[in-house]
Amino acid sequence: MPSTSIAEEGDIETDEAATNAATGSVRPTDTDVVLSEDHNEEEQIDHIMSKLAALQYPTDPTHIHTFKIKRNDRYVSMCCNVGPCQPDIPYPKTEGRSFQKQWFSANVWLEYSPTANSMHCFSCRLFLSDEKYKSRTAWTTDGIRKWSTALEKIKQHSSAEMHMTSMVRWINFQKKALQSAFDVSDVKGVEVRERERQTNKEILTRLIDLTVYLARQGQAFRGHDESESSDNRGNFRELVNVFSCYDSVLKMHLEKIATVKATKTRPQVSLLSNRSQNDIIAALGTYIRKEIQREIKEAEMYSILLDETSDVSHKEQVSFVVRYFHHMQIKERFIEVCNVDTTTGQELENTVFLLLQKNGLEMKNMYGQGYDGAANMSGMYKGLQARIRAHNEKALYVHCKAHCLNLVLVEASKSSKHFVTFFNLVEKLYAFCSGSPKRHAALVKFQESLFPGQRVMELQQLSDTRWACREKALKALQRNLKAILMLLDDISDSDPPNLAQGDAQMYRNAINFMFILCMEITTPVFEVTALASDSLQEEGLDHSTAYKVIDGVLHTLQTMRSEEKFGEIFRCASEKAESFNIPVPTVVPGQERKRKVPVRFQHSTTVSQVGAQFESVEAYFRSGVYFTFLDIMTGELNRRFKGDNTGSPTARIIQSFQPLTVHANWVGPPNPEAIEAVHILCEFYGEDEDQLKTELKVFHSSFSSKDLREIFLILRENNGQLIFPAFVKMIQIYATLPVTTATVERSFSKLKIIKNKLRSLCGEERLSDLLLLAIEKDVEINYNEVINIYKDMAPRRMLL
Repeated sequence: MPSTSIAEEGDIETDEAATNAATGSVRPTDTDVVLSEDHNEEEQIDHIMSKLAALQYPTDPTHIHTFKIKRNDRYVSMCCNVGPCQPDIPYPKTEGRSFQKQWFSANVWLEYSPTANSMHCFSCRLFLSDEKYKSRTAWTTDGIRKWSTALEKIKQHSSAEMHMTSMVRWINFQKKALQSAFDVSDVKGVEVRERERQTNKEILTRLIDLTVYLARQGQAFRGHDESESSDNRGNFRELVNVFSCYDSVLKMHLEKIATVKATKTRPQVSLLSNRSQNDIIAALGTYIRKEIQREIKEAEMYSILLDETSDVSHKEQVSFVVRYFHHMQIKERFIEVCNVDTTTGQELENTVFLLLQKNGLEMKNMYGQGYDGAANMSGMYKGLQARIRAHNEKALYVHCKAHCLNLVLVEASKSSKHFVTFFNLVEKLYAFCSGSPKRHAALVKFQESLFPGQRVMELQQLSDTRWACREKALKALQRNLKAILMLLDDISDSDPPNLAQGDAQMYRNAINFMFILCMEITTPVFEVTALASDSLQEEGLDHSTAYKVIDGVLHTLQTMRSEEKFGEIFRCASEKAESFNIPVPTVVPGQERKRKVPVRFQHSTTVSQVGAQFESVEAYFRSGVYFTFLDIMTGELNRRFKGDNTGSPTARIIQSFQPLTVHANWVGPPNPEAIEAVHILCEFYGEDEDQLKTELKVFHSSFSSKDLREIFLILRENNGQLIFPAFVKMIQIYATLPVTTATVERSFSKLKIIKNKLRSLCGEERLSDLLLLAIEKDVEINYNEVINIYKDMAPRRMLL
């Protein structure tokens, strides 16, 4: 580096003004360094050093002769501190050529003397005092001035033995000088600062743990009054106080804060303020989100899950979840919530693109979309799924399977007016019994009298959106029906009359044989669908497992659709009705009086069907109620899950993955359906069809697997990515495709816990970070990384 020292030239005389004016340097005369004999050697060195320091280029190689300098340690140290003489000046020409500045960049040892217009070797000049090198003065004292061969000379010198030796000595000298500087420095100060930094990290680590605990439990951090005189300063500060009773680090920290406040000295960084709490929450959220983003990038493909809900402050919140396949494991990770003004397809599209960009996710890597069946989500033309597929055709839309099952139950419950009336009455009975504390207490007493020593079972409200959850309400009704009838009879016969007497009599009369029969029909069916609904909402569910769950439901419904099974249900309903003094119908409804069919219509098929006669009441309810209920449910399951009669290209593609996982399809004779499935997938995803067939045959002939999860395990244990690349890609896509939006629904449950009436002013970013901590509990916290993120968020007065 060129020297930056500015010479005080007023006190230096020179007789070479012309040369100095051309080179920009000042060359002192011999008289400047002549010292009296009274000066000892040390004073002479001090005088020379002061003279050199006043020059513009103190390390100019010619100063050795000019000042008659001996190569002592002080001079060498000064030169090493300043560096080689590399001035940035107009270099004078000799024979039409001159020194070039760019030579410095490739040769750090090269230096130029503006006084002598020559180039020298810095390391050789200072560190070659050996006897065998004294005769080689071209690069040390004489210098090189022939610029036409300068590059060749530089190249030859850099590879010479003497130069390499000097460079090694120069580097060793620098290391020793640096080590000496460290030894001279205040070691104790460094140790004190390091101890302080370590203590601060220990304090912050404990506060991070407390923050994680409160966030994962969905608890509030701050209190209404956090002053010193407050009895409750909020969960965060109160927890710090509790832990300080058992932890010396927190105890000393709080004592130090109290001492500083008492002495009114400079403010002490407490890390307990609301800003510090928010920064710790933000640092934790940033760390977890980065870990999720890292896994998604490693997976190289993902699907998005989206749904919206209203929070307690009446804001429309969109929950954003990403599904991906990482290390042969399906993961669904919550990312954040985002507030939207409207929920149109256009607005949701803009929101999705903003979230993808914010989290570093590329649209081309999206392979699936999972939403509910709302028009703004699933619309074929202007829905969100259609807008996303306009940018990426391979981002297939999957209607949430749990929602599909819910719609199946809705359609089946509309199959007969009897079921509509039944569910309406069940809801009214719940409202009647639970709407009054007196009636509720009376119902509890009747239950205790009927089931002494057993736990009281509360009536359950029917869910308008989660029909699969109605199983609990039906089971409670089935167990408590006698107690309910006793309550209604008691209120109806009360004297003096009760205000609810009229309602009680109305509900008592409405509970007839048809009500009991509907209860006995729907309860076992809803028990099956409730199990299926719970299975469809499991974390990490894949399509293969979902199809097996639905196949199990279909098989159960097929088993239940028999005259023998209905005979059992009908006898049970009849026995219960008789025990409750409820009459059992003996005449088929509508057949109390036979109507005479005109002669001209007696041979008509339509009339014969309409006027079909049932041989018994049981046959009427079996065909008109029970079988109709099961048939509609079976048909809806096939239509919504198997894709019957839909002709949807998306359904064909998704269903084509399943034959790839069936072991029997690839062992033995070729299966035409499996071959067709391979063709559909390879055509859509652009894979080699022959390669995939070969890999499937080899895999299934080498390994035996029952389901998709076993395939995951086999591929992970046998490094399947190297052996079966095409098959692994298909499996990865199949696992990445969404099945349900249950993870999104679970985030809404956490949203209601975290953003409640007492915390309705929580900001959007803070809310997302708190939800992330509460939902993604399995992400391991790296304290050092979190502390580094916290440190970089803003300038800190505390050493970290």
